[in-house]
Amino acid sequence: MLENQNNNEIALWNEIRKGNVLALGEVYDIYIDDLFSYGIQFSEDRNHVMDCIHDLFLDLYKYQSRLAVTTNVKYYLLTSLKRKIIRGHKSKLTYYTNETPLPNNQRNHIPSPEEELIEMENEWLRSHSLLKATEFLTKRQQKGLSLRFYEKRSYEEIAEIMNTSVETSRTIIYRAIKSLRKNIVLPIVILVSYFL
Repeated sequence: MLENQNNNEIALWNEIRKGNVLALGEVYDIYIDDLFSYGIQFSEDRNHVMDCIHDLFLDLYKYQSRLAVTTNVKYYLLTSLKRKIIRGHKSKLTYYTNETPLPNNQRNHIPSPEEELIEMENEWLRSHSLLKATEFLTKRQQKGLSLRFYEKRSYEEIAEIMNTSVETSRTIIYRAIKSLRKNIVLPIVILVSYFL
């Protein structure tokens, strides 16, 4: 039984390496609870842990063709999550102590009108595509996704704006993403690529 489960997870992993978004969603569903339980051992900040989990799955999508072959998917995910959480804490410390100022060429860079126009067009395309992809979601789910991904709000801010608990705001967004994944493959690709 355990061997069959392991073989199934390896098969899903290989599908992710081929770019199968539904397989990515299945792996997320299988391991989300284990990843969260494991992650809070390294950080008391539950939001940071959830953000790291989401970043991990975005990386799996983004770098799918470069993913290594593995015989233990769970170990691969847990190890990757631990690295992300620890790296995230270090970068926060670095940011707050101003130990790494931006190089002069980045600090003084002013985008050209062409760069600004291209960025505006790309932003419009992403926004329009995401809006079309989420039309069948409930108004509450649409609002949750908009606050989280357009406005880059924290779960605490979303809870306050939507007059709900932090856990409920997480659930709204999780269910919206799950609904997208179950009903349409393309919107998930659009949603994930929004962050790339």
